[in-house]
Amino acid sequence: MNKELEALERKLEIRNRELAEAHSHIAVLEGKLLKLKQYRRELKSLNDERRTLRKSPERRIGQILLAPYRLPEKLAKTVWKKFHRPNSSPQRTIAPSEYQQWFQGHRASTQELQRMRVEARSFVSPPLVSILTPVFDTPVPWLREAVDSVLAQVYENWELLLIDDGSTATDLLGALPALAARDRRIRLVRLESHQGISPALNKGLDVAEGQWLTFLDHDDVLEPDALFQNVRLLQENPGLDLIYSDEDKLTDEGFDSPILKPDWSPDFFLSCNYLCHMIFLRRDLVRAVGGFRQEFDGSQDYDLLLRISERTKRIHHIPRVLYHWRRSESSSASDVRQKPGQLEASWRAIEAHLKRRGELAHVTVDWPTHAFCVRRQLLEPRKISVIVPSSHGPESLKELVERLISKTSYPNYEIVIVQVGERDKVHEVGTDFRVLHFPDAANDSAAKNYAVAQTDSPWLLFLDDNVEAIDPDWLTIMGEHVQRPEVGAVGARLISPNGTIEHAGLVLGVNGIAQSAFHGFPAEHPGVNRQLRMTRNYSAVSSGCILIRREVFQRIGGFDEKLFGALADVDLCLKMRGAGYLIVYTPLAKLCWDPSPPDRVDASAELIMRQRWSDVLQRDPYYNPNLSSQRADFSLGK
Repeated sequence: MNKELEALERKLEIRNRELAEAHSHIAVLEGKLLKLKQYRRELKSLNDERRTLRKSPERRIGQILLAPYRLPEKLAKTVWKKFHRPNSSPQRTIAPSEYQQWFQGHRASTQELQRMRVEARSFVSPPLVSILTPVFDTPVPWLREAVDSVLAQVYENWELLLIDDGSTATDLLGALPALAARDRRIRLVRLESHQGISPALNKGLDVAEGQWLTFLDHDDVLEPDALFQNVRLLQENPGLDLIYSDEDKLTDEGFDSPILKPDWSPDFFLSCNYLCHMIFLRRDLVRAVGGFRQEFDGSQDYDLLLRISERTKRIHHIPRVLYHWRRSESSSASDVRQKPGQLEASWRAIEAHLKRRGELAHVTVDWPTHAFCVRRQLLEPRKISVIVPSSHGPESLKELVERLISKTSYPNYEIVIVQVGERDKVHEVGTDFRVLHFPDAANDSAAKNYAVAQTDSPWLLFLDDNVEAIDPDWLTIMGEHVQRPEVGAVGARLISPNGTIEHAGLVLGVNGIAQSAFHGFPAEHPGVNRQLRMTRNYSAVSSGCILIRREVFQRIGGFDEKLFGALADVDLCLKMRGAGYLIVYTPLAKLCWDPSPPDRVDASAELIMRQRWSDVLQRDPYYNPNLSSQRADFSLGK
């Protein structure tokens, strides 16, 4: 009974916090609305004054007095327009953006496309690819661009299904037969009436003849090598079930806003549908999971992909921009709020996914970014040993313990201080903590391993002695993740005293062995593509604050005592990854960290890391290879 009561109290606390965040967001929106109303009143007042001035006697008299002077000006303009014939129609020239320059250097050249065309004809297993394109009152020029991008594909074994979902636009109805007649591989499929995106896609799924499906929105554009890159991957990995690639936005000014994605990150996928475009799916698998469901229209692809992810882990990412998503007034490429029902449909899709998996959890929204966050029920607050290696004296340790206790609402933990060195040795054992002495510790890795051997708690939290909690539920939030059998370690969002990011996951191979993601960004900044405020997977997190299950820690052999500091953290996490566990970063667990100056670079330790983990240091699966290798800020690379 007491456990059930405690669980209900935790749930109530979580929901109250979420409600407070929603109220805070509503208050911000209401403030903006009041300002907008004020601006409208001021604009109306200015327009009224303008109309009054236009009707005033003074203006009329002024127009009469100025008329003789304006006549030559009007005459000169008329003569100029009549006799000035520019050599060519004026065009607004806009300097290409940084991304546009980068993309031109990374997309396939004409010569490369020709080589791909020849290579594609020699594929041993060239599957038929069905491209599903639902159409509803699309502007004809946009649909023509979409069809042109399919006709330009260097891989030629495809069929394009134009599925007319009861369009009524006269020009489109006249253009569809002509578009279908351009190539024998284009088929026009019609629904008798407008039924919505899911029935249209299911109609295409029913008649598709290809072994593989991909989807092209009726106003978007494919790169010429889009199909080729996917099919070439299947020649090397025929057992795959789902392939996705990178994308950008198609705007009036050209390509913009790239989404350069990580490899498969299940926690990131529960924060948003980052797979989005373009998706390659095995047709029989789509049919096996039931196709598209109309009750999730607006996020029907997210719902489908969540169900697919329950059936297979054979998922692969092509780190190449192959899809251009048109940004229009009605498209969620501009803003998810362009489609009001989309947010709710995505929310319900995640909730349904969690229910099918048997997870006791609910979904909340990070309102400033409209990203999702899964809050799992803490099934049992297992005892946690909070292990703090320290060389601080008695007073500093006492303050550390007091701060930790006052800012931690988790009900079941012990604080274990590991004293290294002989200076200011602490002798007493407080009721709130105990002290282990290890004066001869070679480094912090040895001290941590020693502390683990002296404790028996099922969960272990390693904490730097310069870390201070911000929100009291930080440890509960981390516990929600570490209880999951597939998770090896959980890291938190660590914020420096000046309000910037100190740690938000580690990116490997950047400017050395590893660098903290978004280091130096403002603490509440969304980060590139909102990733700083999303729960996601990384290859490693810092032991400045890391929660691990004892069984996992012991299985991988703990910290390597030949390594210390950040290198030991990376090595520990990569051993967990090698054993099949996920590493999770949660931005909801927020703590302040004022780290000590980093130790000198140990050349022998770096050599060990490069020899042991050369593959992942060259290609971090959770960091797109097109991003900067000099800084982990998710900016474009070279």
